[in-house]
Amino acid sequence: MLGLLSIVSCAYVAILLGFRVLLGDLDSKNDLVTRHAITTFACVWLSMDPNNYLFVRYAMEAIAVGNTISAYYMIVKGTKYTPVSLKDKVAVVTGANSGIGFEVAKQLAGMGAHVVFACRSQERADAAMAAVTKATGSTKLKFIQLDLGKFRSIRRFADDFKKTKLPLDILVNNAGINFYKRETTSEGHERIFGINHLGPFLLTNLLLVSLLRSQEPRVVNVGSCIMKYSKTIPFDDLMSKKNYGDGMITYSRSKLANYLFTLELHRRYADKNLKVSCVHPGVVISSLQNNMHPAFGFLARTFHTLRWFFQSTGEQGAYTPVFAAIDPSIQGGNYLERCEVVHPDPALTNEKTAKKLWDVSSTLTGWKN
Repeated sequence: MLGLLSIVSCAYVAILLGFRVLLGDLDSKNDLVTRHAITTFACVWLSMDPNNYLFVRYAMEAIAVGNTISAYYMIVKGTKYTPVSLKDKVAVVTGANSGIGFEVAKQLAGMGAHVVFACRSQERADAAMAAVTKATGSTKLKFIQLDLGKFRSIRRFADDFKKTKLPLDILVNNAGINFYKRETTSEGHERIFGINHLGPFLLTNLLLVSLLRSQEPRVVNVGSCIMKYSKTIPFDDLMSKKNYGDGMITYSRSKLANYLFTLELHRRYADKNLKVSCVHPGVVISSLQNNMHPAFGFLARTFHTLRWFFQSTGEQGAYTPVFAAIDPSIQGGNYLERCEVVHPDPALTNEKTAKKLWDVSSTLTGWKN
């Protein structure tokens, strides 16, 4: 029979694969799922045969443990990019004071980039910049106040950035929210859609003049695999007045909007050498989950220690956004997971929907190009 270590190992891999597939982080046909699932099944089946020689059962136990280690490193920790020199490059990172945004800012600064922390709170941004300086030695850090829930703040940020006379090479639209209860922005838009999509849409367009002066401009929109649960954009209910639920449907739509925005921005500016990517950072432990349904919060607190075995850290979650921002192989108009270009369901890549979303977003934000 399987030893206790093998039982725990096989159970861990099975739960990890099921958890990630259920969330949409991994496709059930993904090679990672197939390889680790087959190995787990084989270990269980062969080790349970009482007629097997003792060395066979020990071999299966060793393989089970090795399979577990492989699953953890390849699925939870993920693949890291190859660092490059970002000397003389300038990057703007929204929500850089915590979570994935902080790690993106730290990793870009560690490669020599001048990083602008686009955050709401100066106090939290100052603390984050001090931490980045301590970790990387970089002092090329600057705070400019930004509240993506207020169009006035976004326009002021763009003006303040232009006043710095800094060039702009990389824009990482990282900041995002999720709310259990429906709320609205100061302009009256549903808050998740407003902050996750309309804010980055306006910010990006306002900064395009600066971006397009760069020889290698990049825009990275931090999306999510959760977009797979939203098949289209409901233009008759963009503000989720009819169907908000616990916020997850609206959140998934906002992430689909990030992807469609990526496709349309790429279509419009690919001839200007603008490389636009939408990235899924992974299933990351973050404060975003604090604002979800209370049941999620209860589970997160109850199983806090176990989360480290099933979810990625902020540092690991930053790998794919940074990869999209720096890797020379990136062509633009892509969706990335685990530092690789993947191809979402064709139903999600509707060009007509992307164009319509752009036009509607332009009207809602008052942007005219």
